[in-house]
Amino acid sequence: MKSMPSQENTKILIVGPLPPPIGGSPLTVQAMIDELSRYPSIEVALINTSPLRDVRKKMTGFNFEKVRRMIFVLTHYIHDIRGSNVVLVFANDLFAFILVPVLLLLARIYHKPFYIKPVGGGLDLYLADQNRIFREYLLNVLRSADGVLAQTQLLQAALIKMGCTKTYYLPGCRPLHPLTRLSKQNSDELRLIFLAHITREKGPLILLEALQIVAEQCSTRVSCDFFGPIHDDIRAEFLSQMEVTPNVHYCGVAEAGTGSQLISEYDALVLPTSFDTEGHPGVLIEAMHAGVPIISTQIRTIPELVSQGENGILVPVRNSHALAEAIKQIALDRPLREKMGHTNYLRGYEFRSDVVVAKMLNILLP
Repeated sequence: MKSMPSQENTKILIVGPLPPPIGGSPLTVQAMIDELSRYPSIEVALINTSPLRDVRKKMTGFNFEKVRRMIFVLTHYIHDIRGSNVVLVFANDLFAFILVPVLLLLARIYHKPFYIKPVGGGLDLYLADQNRIFREYLLNVLRSADGVLAQTQLLQAALIKMGCTKTYYLPGCRPLHPLTRLSKQNSDELRLIFLAHITREKGPLILLEALQIVAEQCSTRVSCDFFGPIHDDIRAEFLSQMEVTPNVHYCGVAEAGTGSQLISEYDALVLPTSFDTEGHPGVLIEAMHAGVPIISTQIRTIPELVSQGENGILVPVRNSHALAEAIKQIALDRPLREKMGHTNYLRGYEFRSDVVVAKMLNILLP
């Protein structure tokens, strides 16, 4: 069991999502809560903000589901805040920023420290896209909090530049689980894994194009298993491309919390994302803990996790030919991918949930 960094008998009120749905922020919240349970002097009160709807279907605008969630959050927040010592709110969209000022006001009424943790790494882009009045309103909310916990160094620097001087860098995290190492079925085959939501922005179609190129040009057999929920707007095209791409399989949705073990059974993880709001994708951290090299893109904050040629290979966004070249390089150079995998494992220390939660507690409970 771990000792408290400062106070004893502390209750932390966390407002944030839990799995399901499958995704980065719910798994991060779950990892943090599991780690906090190891501190005997800390109690966690959680208000779960996860939607009940199917996450594969897009639902935009202000709707009944969001109203229902807001009422649920407010009701439980009013009940729990009085007995809490500090508040941590995971904020991810306009819904959160409508509610966050109210939660902040209530925290001030009850004299509770209030911290905001933006989900992902695109808050600076969201702020830049707003009109001046609304942007300044949102910035005032962020400045009024006792602290903002940015997932990426890029976002931390951007928010500080906007006047949010109490912004701290708190990276994404996953728990480090003991892994059962399985022998590779065929050492002459490169086995890739894609583990993410099957959406256009995550790059599965670009990966399938690259795999078609690799099948024509590479002497080594390369296969790829796809895991993740298929979103409706890409389903037909994805399944059609799967049919004409050799050595690929769709394996369904992986069980939450099994990412590192699953990835460890493969030779490399591929995530050709084009999401400009990417923070620290949990699947990349899981690949670190699995000691498996990464092939991803040069977008935004991915280089904070992957150093070119050290623990993986980064390629330009939406470039299937460059992606194919990276896959061929990994396929033809086994010592290189083993070296990258070992380096990746060592770099994963920074993103272990015990390390990150200890850092978070030093911020929340100075």
